[in-house]
Order: sequence, then C-alpha cells, then structure tokens
Amino acid sequence: MTTAVQPAATSPSLWSRIYGFGSIFAKTIRDSRRATIVTAGLLALIFIGVSRAITAEFDTPQSRAELENLINAVPPILQGMAGKVVNVGTLGGYLQYKYGVFFPLVVSLWSILALSGTLAGETQRGSLEFVASTGQSRRRVALEKLSGHVLMLGLAVLVAFASIAFAGSSFAVLPGDEISVLSAFGYAIWLGLMALTAGALAFALGPFVGRGAAAGIAGFVTFAGFILNGYRAPVPELAPFANLTWWGWTFDHVALAGQYDWPAVALVAVVATAFLAIGIEAFARRDIGVTTALPTPSMPRGLLGLRGPVGRAISANLGTALAWGAGVGFFGLAIGGAASGFMEQLQDSPQFIELLSTVFPNVDYASAGGFLQLLFVEFGVILAGLAAASFVNGWASDETSGRLEMVLATPLSRIRWALAGGAGMFVNVAIFVALTAAGIGIGVATTGSDVGTPLLGSLVLGLYGAALAGIGLAVGGVFRTRIAATVVVVFVVVTWFIQLLGPLLGLPEFIRELALTSHFGQPMVGVWDPVGIVASLVIAIGGVAIGAWGFAQRDLSG
Repeated sequence: MTTAVQPAATSPSLWSRIYGFGSIFAKTIRDSRRATIVTAGLLALIFIGVSRAITAEFDTPQSRAELENLINAVPPILQGMAGKVVNVGTLGGYLQYKYGVFFPLVVSLWSILALSGTLAGETQRGSLEFVASTGQSRRRVALEKLSGHVLMLGLAVLVAFASIAFAGSSFAVLPGDEISVLSAFGYAIWLGLMALTAGALAFALGPFVGRGAAAGIAGFVTFAGFILNGYRAPVPELAPFANLTWWGWTFDHVALAGQYDWPAVALVAVVATAFLAIGIEAFARRDIGVTTALPTPSMPRGLLGLRGPVGRAISANLGTALAWGAGVGFFGLAIGGAASGFMEQLQDSPQFIELLSTVFPNVDYASAGGFLQLLFVEFGVILAGLAAASFVNGWASDETSGRLEMVLATPLSRIRWALAGGAGMFVNVAIFVALTAAGIGIGVATTGSDVGTPLLGSLVLGLYGAALAGIGLAVGGVFRTRIAATVVVVFVVVTWFIQLLGPLLGLPEFIRELALTSHFGQPMVGVWDPVGIVASLVIAIGGVAIGAWGFAQRDLSG
C-alpha cells in the first residue's frame, strides 16, 4: 500500500504578487493592463502627431501671427469649446488652447468607468463576497483596488508627460515653441488629477447608488463642468455652476502656455483624496450589496421585472436610466436657461450672425435652439453614448455574473432573451431622453423662446443611444458580453476624436464620414439629416437581430 504525497503549497512568487495572482492590488493591475496600454498609446500618438501637424502647418512667423490674430478676432461666444487664450502663437499655447482641454475628458472616462465598478461592479456580480471572506480587511481590499488603478493611471500620465516633453523639444521650429519640462509636468499632473477626481467621485458614490448611477453622475459632472467652464466668460450666468467643479477651479492653470495655478491644482488633489477616502470608508462600513440606507417607496410590480423578460430587462437598468436622464436633463436645463445670455452676445457680433446665415441659410441660430445646437448637442450625444454603454453593461451582467444559466433554465429561449434585452435597452434610452428633454424644455421656457423645436431636436440623443445599444447587443451576442460595453465606449471615443482631430491630421473624408454623429444635421434648430436617422434605426434594429442570432449559436461565457 502506498500513499501519494501531495506537494506542499508554495507562496506566490514576487512576480505573481506584482502582476496578477499574489494580491488584490496585482489583480487590479492585470485587469486594467489593456485599458492602460490603449490610453497611454492614444495620448502619446495624439500629443506627438498633433504637435508635428501644428508645426508643419504653421512654420513661419507670419503664419503664427495670422493664427494669433485670427484666434483673438473670434467672438468670445465661439471660444467656449477651446481653452483659455494664452500665448496661442506658440506650439504649447496653441496645443493647450485648441486640443489640450479635451484630453482630460478621455482619461476621465477611463477613470470613471474603472472606479465606479472596481467595488460596486464586483459587489453587483457577487464576486466581492468571496474576497471579503478571506483574511483581508475591507479597507485593505478597497485600498489595494484603488492603488492599482492609481498606479496605472499614473503610468498613462507619465507617458503623456514624456510625449509632450519629446514633442516640445523635437518639433520646435520657431522661438518660443519649446515646451519646458515644467510645462509638460504641469499639464500632465493636471491631466491626471482631473481624471482621478472624476473617477474618485464615481468611487465615492458607488457604495451608495450602485455602479451605473455612480458612473452617470460622475460623467455628467465632468462633461457639464467642462462645457460650463468654457462658456463662463461670454455667458456669465454659467460661472456659478462652473465654479462648483474642478474645471472652474483650474481655469487659470494653462501649463503648456507657461501659465500656472498650483494652489488650484493642489485643491483638486485634496478633493480627489477626500472623495477616495469617502469611498473607502463607505465600503468598509456598509453591508456588501446595500447601495442606500435612505427609505424609498416600493416600485410598482410592473417595474420589478416580474412580468416577463422585457419587464425584467427594463428594470435591470431603470435606476441607471433615471440617474443619467436626471443628470443630463439638469445639464440641459442649465444650458437652455442660459440661452438668453448667448442671444445677447450674438447681438454684439453681427459678423458672426452673417457668417452663420451664409453657411446655414434659413436657419435661426440667434435662438435658444441655436445655442443648444452649438453648445449642447456635441457633448449631449457623447453622454447619450455613455448612457447606452451603461445599459449594455447592465444587460450583459446577466451572463457575466452567471445569472443567465438560471434564467435560461426556465422555458425561455436564447433568442427571446436577447430580443427582450434589446427592447429593454430601447425603453431605457427612451426614459433617458424623456428626462433630458424635460430639462431642456424647462430651461428654454424660462427664456421665452420656442420650446417645440429643441424638444424635438433632443430625440437625436435617442437615435444615437439606440444605435449604440444595438452595437453593444450585436457584439455581446456574437462574441462575448464581457466586452460589449467596452466596445461601445471605444466607439464613442474614437468617433469623437475622428471629428475633433480629423481635419488637422488630414484624415480622408470617407473616414471622417464614418462618424455617425456627423450625419444628424442641426436638430436643435429643426434641420435633420435623413441619413443619420435611417442609419441609426438600421444599426439599432439590425444590431439586436444580429445579437440574437449570434447568441443562439454560441456557448455561454463568463
């Protein structure tokens, strides 16, 4: 008789502890490696590519003087989407003015999605209960997960710093073009802190309102703060709202142009730390899975998911839809209510009115709808896309959490489940659009302007959101639901950058035309492009059909 001798368990190696298997911190690094590589690579390519394009296009003192004169001649109402005008005749100043303010938005999206789900997402899936049952304290679990994200965000910011410093020393063709190490550091640290603060807000809200709502609120504050801060000068009514966000605090920090406001940057760091501390303590002191201690009325039975798969699909994302709708609706209310200031500004810029009437004949931009078209729609559709990504993530959680195996054990076919999920997401998009339209309508009504046209124009958010829901369901059905929401977010960000940087980088026209948002026309002033409407409906319906077919063909995945 022999006895098998089992090898003694060995502790994880140093490499395993650093990368993926020895600790929660290492697993967080491993899980975020792809997002870090994509973000860092995107920042490096953009900073180097855009800097090279700027110096190639404006390579003489005369062209720089003309550029500076042109920017200074632009009416203040048109400068809102760009940065503060400081030393725009230099490489760093123009890079900061024209493009520098947009990059924190992209990195903030990553931070929001990561930190809103790092604890709340695992809680929703049920995996965090296993982690909490080990010898790790709950504070340590939260700290290790948080530290992993902060480290990876720091690596991406380090790449941005190196890219800016390289571009500033390699592509400087005129005096003043050199970007100092201090300027590169000042911009990079501002970029990182702005993104971390947005993610920290989602991290703090996650234990109270759940992942989807936390991401929605943090995304709304981030995008609204950016736009309100940009238009605070020409529309003074927006300044109090802008000063409630970190965008307003750092208005005078224009690092690439050589202007610094370090106390404001330090304030952002303090607020980010406070948000992170709140998130850690909230997770440590609350029961896992409990998202609010506030008493709330019971939901109607029809909204609890007890009346068939469609009702269940609607209820799964109802809270997220309400949060996104309320946030973007409040944003629309603030923008719509400030339209009177915009119209007053236009009266002082008759040349701009003449230019608009030449480019867009028979379109009244000197109205609340015109203000919403110029200011709200571009970022409203981005927010609608991110809301759709949240809905896709909620739909996908059935499979990623393992619940779908139990759902399909009932007399429910795979195709019917997928179709019900698509219908549920379309209803969630409709709820989101209804709340947004209500905010826009109330805001515009306070100005005494036409309300009907902007209300009808807000349907563009529904078209775009439904199309992205269709894309997410198609990806989840044919491939894996785990990557569906990520693909939607990437689609939103990439198409936005194609529109933003396509002309400067000289991208072919057919590539720029691939952006769905370029085919909607000017809906807030009543001008619609049928191509965008038809394309959105085809993508939405076709995506659901493809997703249902694909899901019926493959095995379940985790």
